[in-house]
Amino acid sequence: MRHEQHLSRRGAVSLVVGAAAASALSGPVAAARSRPVTARLAPSNLHFEITHRFRPVHVIPPRLVQYDTERPGGRAALERVRSGDDVRTDERPVAPWASVVLDVRRLTADGSVTMGLQAVDGDAVRVRYDAGPSRVSVEVVRSGAVHVMNSTEVLLTAPFRLAFVVTANAVGAFSAGGGYDAGIDRPWQPLLTDRGGVADMMDLNRPAQLHRLHYAFGGEGAALGRVQAGPFGQFGLRDVSLVRNADGTPYVDDEGALHFTATSSGVGYAHQAHTSMWRMDPADPTRMEQVGSHFFSYEGLLMGNHGGQLVRDADRGRFIALACGGNLPKPGVTIRHGSGGQELLSGVHLIRGTRVDLPFQKAAWDPALRLIEGRWHWAYVNVTDFQPALRFRPVLAVAAPGGDYHDGVRIRKEDDYRRNNNEGCRLQQFGDRWYLLTSDPESKQYVVRDMDMRPHRRLDAPYPLGTPFPEVFPLTDRNGRKRWLMVTSDGREYEEGSAHPVLGYGVHGDVVVMRAAHE
Repeated sequence: MRHEQHLSRRGAVSLVVGAAAASALSGPVAAARSRPVTARLAPSNLHFEITHRFRPVHVIPPRLVQYDTERPGGRAALERVRSGDDVRTDERPVAPWASVVLDVRRLTADGSVTMGLQAVDGDAVRVRYDAGPSRVSVEVVRSGAVHVMNSTEVLLTAPFRLAFVVTANAVGAFSAGGGYDAGIDRPWQPLLTDRGGVADMMDLNRPAQLHRLHYAFGGEGAALGRVQAGPFGQFGLRDVSLVRNADGTPYVDDEGALHFTATSSGVGYAHQAHTSMWRMDPADPTRMEQVGSHFFSYEGLLMGNHGGQLVRDADRGRFIALACGGNLPKPGVTIRHGSGGQELLSGVHLIRGTRVDLPFQKAAWDPALRLIEGRWHWAYVNVTDFQPALRFRPVLAVAAPGGDYHDGVRIRKEDDYRRNNNEGCRLQQFGDRWYLLTSDPESKQYVVRDMDMRPHRRLDAPYPLGTPFPEVFPLTDRNGRKRWLMVTSDGREYEEGSAHPVLGYGVHGDVVVMRAAHE
């Protein structure tokens, strides 16, 4: 989590990924728990190298598609559009992170297509493309009146794909094919966005507004090849967090796969991001696949939230979901929590969120939660000042002895050694000792502290662009050989290279996988 006015994450990174490094991650995982580690092991014993780098981009994650005209009954809907009718489907989003994608095969010189969310009374939030003036628009329909929130001239030549995307109350239009080139090497070209007008007319974060809207599409003079709708995916990932057991060991499923939560960037900054669920085969990290999304309901709102984690508490038969939400300086960023069962590892879920009663001064984010020697321990960022500059520092906290993770939390140690803004808190055991790892964008290093907040030697690992979080963990293969991995992200913008970016800061980044051998 970052305040947009206090940060610049632009820069350059040069990475070389070799085939030999990639193959070093091969070998299935034997079990969720690693073999006992030696007491001599310390973070400074490990030297990490980058083995994989990739960027998932999905307007709709393939596993999460809700509506598809290639399913039974879909052809009839395409024929209705060919006749000039609109189609309002039976499916609707559970939260205002949603997409509709049209495969436009043919479009007459004066034809048009629309796609978005529509109510039974005709109220709608949608994207429209008119071939005559070669113009794409974001529109809100209320009580029969069409209000154009934003529009721009864009020439698209069929065949092409056109996407409506809403993330919170930000709406965007994107194209693939059709001849339009925004100057970026990405599968979807941003055409335009609206990040303010829609909310003024129809606040989609409110259930009463969103739940009457269903996926919809239509056209005049148009022939469509396929239409899909479902929850929005991502234009990039950040804040990657391993799903762990309560004791900090990796949670590994029966097929040897790891699971992660991540912040999926949307059409803009932090408000437009949400929490996504991912599954990764450590033998082939590039096949990392989105298998679910988490949304949160609290204070009468439907929110995405992000920058959290999922912790498996096997003793109580639950998964603890943590995420951050809010804004700086008001009302402030806080950490929310909820819980569920195995179902939280996949599928789309709306989690009832409650604010964790953590001690902080102005705001808090980037939580890490571990059960250490029978007591719940926390690490998180405590914001101490908004003015004259944003200042924050990591803290270590503990829950009440014998209590649950959110009971009677108090600060145990603060960092009095460093004044730098550190974030991305991670608690990790090396040998028989626990350490706090954070990311320091000023020095571009991963800072290591013990549980008394005393500084140790830095983690020896490449530091990608932005503020990569030090998600470090061990795995043991079938031969009993231990491999230490780091899965993090960078701050490379989605529109890097574009002369006319439309999405703005926060739409990043790549997934970066590293490995280390125990020296």
